[in-house]
Amino acid sequence: MSEFLPAKRLRGIEKSLIRQLFDRAQPNSINLGLGEPDVMTPSIVRHAAASIVRDEQNGYTSHAGLPALREKVAADYSHTKDSTDRVIITAGSQEALYLALMTLVDEGDEVLLPDPGFVAYPTIVRMAGGLPVFYRLPAARDFAFDAEEFRRRVTKRTRAVVCISPSNPTGRTLTKDDLAAMSSALSGTEAYVISDEIYRELYYTTEPPASISDYYPRTLVIGGLSKSMSMTGWRIGWLCGEEDVIQSALILHGYVTTCASTIAQKAALQTAWTEGAEDFRAYMRGTFRERRDYLMSLIDNEPGWHAVLPDGAFYTMLRMSDHDNSAELAERMLAHGVITVPGAAFGSEAEGYLRVSICAEKPVLAEGVRRMASALSVPPA
Repeated sequence: MSEFLPAKRLRGIEKSLIRQLFDRAQPNSINLGLGEPDVMTPSIVRHAAASIVRDEQNGYTSHAGLPALREKVAADYSHTKDSTDRVIITAGSQEALYLALMTLVDEGDEVLLPDPGFVAYPTIVRMAGGLPVFYRLPAARDFAFDAEEFRRRVTKRTRAVVCISPSNPTGRTLTKDDLAAMSSALSGTEAYVISDEIYRELYYTTEPPASISDYYPRTLVIGGLSKSMSMTGWRIGWLCGEEDVIQSALILHGYVTTCASTIAQKAALQTAWTEGAEDFRAYMRGTFRERRDYLMSLIDNEPGWHAVLPDGAFYTMLRMSDHDNSAELAERMLAHGVITVPGAAFGSEAEGYLRVSICAEKPVLAEGVRRMASALSVPPA
């Protein structure tokens, strides 16, 4: 029997480095790798879901999701014009990303991606037959947006642009000036922007980060409840934007997923736009800002270490002295019981860095830093 070969679109695509390291971790390792809040899903959501399971019939919703839930989402984004036909409720933001790229990108299309950026971006672009083209967020500027670099990367073949704010992996946000510059660079093109805003409610700046959708009309916004409401396993995300694009994506969504979880949709509808939910989001921002500041203070005490101060999300990019090979560095950390992610997993610009998550309580962060410092004191095998 001949060796099995997957379809060409899947050849060379492997499990992400994030998951590879996590799966090889020793028991009792400190997890500073995965981007998942360690805070319990709020009780209002859990209690609502329990009642829904107990008392209601929970068959399929329409492919696009509960109309009332889509109304809530549409009202949060001015570019949807309050139209439920411009919103799909998806199985998390990851499905929304997949739908957007698979709907827009054809063979040979160029897609501009941030470097560094989330590991799924180039993978899905390649699955769609597109060509990933990277715009650098320079490490020398702590991964801030570089308008001239972005402008140079835009060509007639640019079909789509992906941006994320706050960023995974850097925690940086795009300023209003950044977004205006991005919009200006795309003016006169036919390109779409896919704006990944899954971390939009987790910010440490004085006001929420702005959205490119307020500056550039051909924008698809990806959002969800996984991060801000600590609902990662509930798989409630959304994709919203121009009606014709959304309706095309809806056809793919129907074949891939049918609909997002009915129970999770109903629980979200009943709770995620309430005063209690806003209180929880404020609690999340306060908790993670406190942890951020604590971790930064620990890192500042380590000679030769430098960490990027995140504006949002729950990551920092950490450089440790003159260690330039991030994969080897992450392996050393793993051998000493700390899970991190090599910066190279997110793009060449982040080589030499580790992504470190603050999804852990202060004593765990302190022990993680202690173990990392200990790992550096031991010569590599």
